[in-house]
Amino acid sequence: MSDRPSVLAAAFSARQIAESARLAGVDALALDFFGDSDLAAAARRSEVLHGHYPDGFDADALIAALERLADGMAPIGFVYGAGFEDRPELLEAIGARWPILGTDPATQRRLKDPETFAALCAEAGVAHPPIGRDLPADPANWLSKKIGGAGGSHVVAATGQPPAPDRYYQRVVAGERISLAFVAAGTRCAFLGFTRQWTVPSAAEPYRYGGAVGPLPDPVPQGPAMQAAVTAILALLPLVGMASADFVLTANGPVLLEINARAGATLDVFESAAQPLLALHLAACRGELPERVSGPGIIRAAGLAWTESDIDLPAGFAWPDFTRDRTTPPASFAAGQPLCTVVAEAETEEAATALFERRVADLRERFERKAA
Repeated sequence: MSDRPSVLAAAFSARQIAESARLAGVDALALDFFGDSDLAAAARRSEVLHGHYPDGFDADALIAALERLADGMAPIGFVYGAGFEDRPELLEAIGARWPILGTDPATQRRLKDPETFAALCAEAGVAHPPIGRDLPADPANWLSKKIGGAGGSHVVAATGQPPAPDRYYQRVVAGERISLAFVAAGTRCAFLGFTRQWTVPSAAEPYRYGGAVGPLPDPVPQGPAMQAAVTAILALLPLVGMASADFVLTANGPVLLEINARAGATLDVFESAAQPLLALHLAACRGELPERVSGPGIIRAAGLAWTESDIDLPAGFAWPDFTRDRTTPPASFAAGQPLCTVVAEAETEEAATALFERRVADLRERFERKAA
């Protein structure tokens, strides 16, 4: 037994939660779909679930794995990341066994129901794109989205996409994509900062998530309006723990697309050894917020390196230091799969983004040379 507290954690990829837990002096008992080597290094115990990504967790397999991880450890609760947005009933089943450390399942259900969230925005006076369940008469300016989808891969043009029970339509909003990360303690929150996001489109997934860079230096255009929008939403729907709000900046002000109330991809951007994000998250679960957020003190670009062709990872392959989510070699990747996460730090947003792009290109060159 360890003298350190422990938490159960699960997500499509749980490495970021486990690394933040280690910085916070907490033992992570973590599982995800990949079982990468750096998850195993960061967690006290870890498991990999096979065969269900990207369709989602198998409830019985997930709970059985959590019980194995928790055996003899007395975890203080369960922290979740991406993969539960459309599964509030699974969070309820987990919550019957361990305390949910974060936004509760009932609130997640309201947050991720398209009509409920649209009504919430209207009541709060926050701009939100028009939505609907029926195919619009002019679908050219609309998107089709999976209810509770994550990562952007589920988003496609509405044209040619018939209605489905698990999907809805949202009108396209043109403008710059900016996200605001925060830690919530009910109706109150501490803002972590802003990130600029980008996509890496493919033929099948035109809105596939690419990465994010931040924290953006002040002043951020329309920043106060974005903060006011989050504050207005929290007044009507209190949240708990790490969260982020995705906006599009238009000439008429910010338009809120969605709020994700869980640990997300930008943990790599905002993580700080001086103020670990999981420590902030657990404090928020107790109703405590920091007087000030110190942040990482540098600008980071963090995102996915997607494969453009089939790749074989040979035995003994040494991942560069700038990579995260490292598959243990030997392994094979099909075209269109995420190869790893790449992180780049610099003094400015432009320099961090440029370094990120060079590092992704460097990875591709390494594998092209091996394939030649």
